[in-house]
Amino acid sequence: MIEIDIEYVKSVAQEAGDRAVLLLASMTPEFKADNSYVTNIDRETEIFVRGKLEERYPDFAFLGEEFGRHGDADAPLWAVDPIDGTTNMVFGIPIWCVSIGLIYQWEPIAGVICMPRTGELFWAVKGQGAFCNGIRLQTLDRDAPHLEDTLGFTSGAIKRLEVSHLVGRLRCLGSIAADIAYTARGTLCSLVGWNEGAYDMAAALCMAKEAGCVMEHLTGEPLNLSRILKEGKTHAPFVIAPPRMAHHLQSELRARAPLESQE
Repeated sequence: MIEIDIEYVKSVAQEAGDRAVLLLASMTPEFKADNSYVTNIDRETEIFVRGKLEERYPDFAFLGEEFGRHGDADAPLWAVDPIDGTTNMVFGIPIWCVSIGLIYQWEPIAGVICMPRTGELFWAVKGQGAFCNGIRLQTLDRDAPHLEDTLGFTSGAIKRLEVSHLVGRLRCLGSIAADIAYTARGTLCSLVGWNEGAYDMAAALCMAKEAGCVMEHLTGEPLNLSRILKEGKTHAPFVIAPPRMAHHLQSELRARAPLESQE
């Protein structure tokens, strides 16, 4: 097992989040090749986080959303999204975060998520639990959602899956790291995603597992971080939830029929 000073990683995430807030006044958004937003804050935050992690863990590899992968392929891997929820940040929506996860032998073993605009700091270490602002996270399972339960979806999942028949309140928050962390806390009773990257999810996946969630495709196949890292994104819809709730959603969700077949 890799030994991690989680207090140090928490301090890096918190400092990165505080710095990002200070940079909001000079934020310069632009579009990437895929038409998603990136800003000077994303880039500067990734450079800062990478530098701080390399000071303490020089032999670890690093994967960031903005500048890619560096280091030994067999080394423990920091998977970092410097700003998860960039579009929210650009438009002044406070749900965005700095996400720092650690992957070892294709498993998320530690993670920290700092949400500077909401004052929430989440963290987890394999075998040691998951926490938010010092309070331990533990999900509450159930066989099916209540009308007032909140079901989290990423934008890709909600556009491509048939959801009109689901019981519950659907929420698309704009940051999958926050979505999964909120699922670990029970703020959302589940999260359904599609086409997401390892750097987005690594930190939060550790939290979800430590809080009692499973992480599976709708077929029941477990999420495979090795495949996600190799292909860049998840290849199919997936659910993160306590076991019974996950089973319910797996039985309920199907891909939306193409428009031409609905006419």
